[in-house]
Amino acid sequence: MPPENTKKYNPPYISPRSFYHLLERLQENIPGRIDRSYLDTMFSGSASTQVMAAMRFMNLVDMNNKPTHHLRLLVDSREEERTKRLKDLCNNSYTVVFTNGSVDPQTATYAQLEELFQYQYGVDGDVRRKCIKFFTSIATDAGIPLSSYITNKVRTSHANNVPRAPVKKVVVKPVKPSPEVPLMEKVPENNPLLAQLLAKFPAWEPSWTDEQKSKWLEGFNQFMQKIYPELKK
Repeated sequence: MPPENTKKYNPPYISPRSFYHLLERLQENIPGRIDRSYLDTMFSGSASTQVMAAMRFMNLVDMNNKPTHHLRLLVDSREEERTKRLKDLCNNSYTVVFTNGSVDPQTATYAQLEELFQYQYGVDGDVRRKCIKFFTSIATDAGIPLSSYITNKVRTSHANNVPRAPVKKVVVKPVKPSPEVPLMEKVPENNPLLAQLLAKFPAWEPSWTDEQKSKWLEGFNQFMQKIYPELKK
């Protein structure tokens, strides 16, 4: 797969799912040019720009965004043929990763691969993490052996970055207390006059509404405070 683009692009940092989604759409019909007007029907504006850059990096489109024969072969491939095409794509697009002489992807640690991507491609931070994720995903699908130090780290990082459903905060609404019968222990005992007066006072009915209970309590308190001023708070 000879290089057809002379301009240097960053490695793809799109989602592998987005890449395969594009290949599925292209199986229906490959347009004469893969431009923003085509990609915007599948991706958001920023994602379309990233997909364009990824396609150019992998020589799947030329400088005029026209599909190359490499893309047509990849789109038309199935099963074992697809694996072979992905392997060719990986080896040719990431040549420096496999031929740098200092880092062997089959034995390297994740930190070594990070250093290699930063040195060779000038990417860092979250972009570098996404570049490595895309590379390892395509390499794995292509049957290219990678160090378990790399693949395990990528899986762990992916699991930690999966959005979690927000925990809904339960707001406990305060319950308005229902009026209750006043505490009778405050009322002095053994008072015959009080007993006669209370007998004339309407009896408490639990079936009353809250408003009726509140009025009864208000009247009862006023009644008791007149007889025993010391009960006032």
